[in-house]
Amino acid sequence: MRLRSLLTALGLNAIPALGWFVGDWSAGTTLVLYWLETLIGTLLLAVLIIRHRRVRPSKGHWNYHAPQKQAPQTGGSSTYLTAFLVPAVVFTVAHGIFLGALGFMAIKNNLSPEVRINAHDLLVGLTGIGIFQSADFIFDLIDLKERPFAWIEKLGQITFARIIVVQLTIIGGMAAVMFTGANRNFFGVFIFLKTMLQCSLVLPQYDPKTPPTWLSHLMDRIGSPKYKNTTFAQFWKQTDDQEAARVARNEKPMEASVPHQQ
Repeated sequence: MRLRSLLTALGLNAIPALGWFVGDWSAGTTLVLYWLETLIGTLLLAVLIIRHRRVRPSKGHWNYHAPQKQAPQTGGSSTYLTAFLVPAVVFTVAHGIFLGALGFMAIKNNLSPEVRINAHDLLVGLTGIGIFQSADFIFDLIDLKERPFAWIEKLGQITFARIIVVQLTIIGGMAAVMFTGANRNFFGVFIFLKTMLQCSLVLPQYDPKTPPTWLSHLMDRIGSPKYKNTTFAQFWKQTDDQEAARVARNEKPMEASVPHQQ
């Protein structure tokens, strides 16, 4: 699973990278392709979430409890589809509006050759990323019923993090190319950074169950007004237990009385 996700991430980044360095694609074509990649990935995951909650209904799908580090939800219960899709679409649409404004400013500054969108190059790139995303989507569908809710939640976190990566690295790189007069190769640095960041999202993360001894001693000495009667090790364990309880709660099967098939 990890290997497939890593290969997919590498393939999705290799296509625009080859187009930029080898195919001499314009900045506009490359950037629009990145935006379409995030949009398609978001919509495919939304379909996957809908399918997963049908074949494996759980409380997390219909009354989602987010991690404590995320902003608390308001207005009562929320489905996971809503919790994922609403912010993802908002960020993606805002990203598209920002790109349009950036392109307009570039044209006003007589940089239209760099922001032009070549339909042929865009179609070639879109076909390539479509193949990778479709293959990954099909593989996920094959054993979807065996996947826990925590798995689909992790996919949502990775997809949203990918949107943020695109927002920060690609926009920053394109702004540098358009408005600083930097060489085209300068944008290659941002392509490399985006590739590394996106691949790191699917790599195994170090998730210790207990804090290192030296860290516990250090934090106990520093102290905290909010948790002054709790040691750092105790706070660490309490946080870990709360997260485990949250995951277990989201994983529980939904009662039959809930119309989860709608």
